[in-house]
Amino acid sequence: MTSVEFGANPGNVSSDGEARLASAIAGVRFPMPRFVDHGALPHALACATAVIGATALAGSAPVVWLAAAAVLCTMALDLAMAPAYERNRSLRPVNRLLTPIGAALLAGSSFAWLTPTQVRQALVVVLSSAVVLACAGLLARLTRPPRSVLVVGGRLGAEQFITQWSVCPEIDVRGVCLPEFVDESAQEIANVPILGSLVDVAGVAIGLGVDEVVVAPGPLLSANDVRRMSWALERSAIELSVAADVHGAGPHRITPRVLGRRLVLSVRPGRRSRPGQWGKAAMDRAGATLLLAVLSPVMLMVSILIRRDSPGPALFTQTRVGFDGKPFTIYKFRTMVVDAEARLAELRLVDEGAGPLFKMAEDPRTTTVGRLLRSTSLDELPQLINVIRGDMSLIGPRPGLPHEVDAYDDWIRRRLRTKPGMTGAWQVGGRSNLSWSDSVRLDLDYVDNATLREDLRIAVRTARVVLNRDGAV
Repeated sequence: MTSVEFGANPGNVSSDGEARLASAIAGVRFPMPRFVDHGALPHALACATAVIGATALAGSAPVVWLAAAAVLCTMALDLAMAPAYERNRSLRPVNRLLTPIGAALLAGSSFAWLTPTQVRQALVVVLSSAVVLACAGLLARLTRPPRSVLVVGGRLGAEQFITQWSVCPEIDVRGVCLPEFVDESAQEIANVPILGSLVDVAGVAIGLGVDEVVVAPGPLLSANDVRRMSWALERSAIELSVAADVHGAGPHRITPRVLGRRLVLSVRPGRRSRPGQWGKAAMDRAGATLLLAVLSPVMLMVSILIRRDSPGPALFTQTRVGFDGKPFTIYKFRTMVVDAEARLAELRLVDEGAGPLFKMAEDPRTTTVGRLLRSTSLDELPQLINVIRGDMSLIGPRPGLPHEVDAYDDWIRRRLRTKPGMTGAWQVGGRSNLSWSDSVRLDLDYVDNATLREDLRIAVRTARVVLNRDGAV
């Protein structure tokens, strides 16, 4: 392939590269208007809200117009200074809006430059703009198409990225650029076309209209190569990212810094702080108590249905392993016949699971009511008692059986460093459809990166999964 200069028009690519590039461009989403594509629409709506609010309060003091002007100036500065991709994927524009204006209003109130009424009126203008900005940004993120990506790296590294991202519907890998010279025989990697070498990156990225160029580090890529790509893309709205081989660490745990002229990533410990653990425990007990009070009529009805469907108690108790390997008794609604444990040995030969976890889609031990309870996850409700007792959490890893835990290696035992949960990453990530290795990976990622925000996200996704009965057995 004939090389093109960084930043050159992709039309300079050779005929062979032109054909491959045209093939890759086929099917690319129709570009949004430039005004919308650069993330300006939420800012425009926030400005309009400020003007409307100031107009509605026009009979008040001029401070409302000063507040509206401050909103307009802040939004204009954010559009001018922050990259489009940064504005489109975070709440930083809201922080940039509220922090300086809030500080100014606080100072004006503290030094008696503004009356309480004036402060309240200004806050109406600013907060309404911030709410509109946040809602518009969230709506844009929820409705945006998959993020298109151009991968730059060696064949092995590129193939690993493409394979990992093949199960991520939010990522669309449009092509690959290799660090070495690319001849006409180079066609594709993992069904993704090879579109050029290092010198073709900018032209290919602009021609494809991708959102991001991701560099997979390797021995054939130097720091100067990344620097040149940054120069070539600096006038475009395309984000340049360099992948770091730091698996299992969330962004909130990673801080970039310079050590001896080298950029390094500082990785903070993954365990919650002591106040964080206390706060989570208090929220667990309060939430479980409220849910138990609200759902007690449903639980009573389920108990009656179980007793009428098959002989035996309504509740099923079992020993599970909790925090730091401490055993506890878990409570669930009985979904199987009373001699289910005794019949387990004869079903081991048809075990559909991997690892120590037994799994069978059509388990003959399951009762009629039990199938309904499992598909709706109602069999888990008695675990609210375990949460109130402190044995479990509302959100956490799956509680393992003693014989399963005995088979854990040192890596998997990391799951025991937090309380098991009624739901967790495994629940929203596929439930019974997950392989053993995937369930372990999701649980370990949760243990190492647990935050209140992540707990809330899992709780919301759990409701959706249960309603859709995704992965229920």
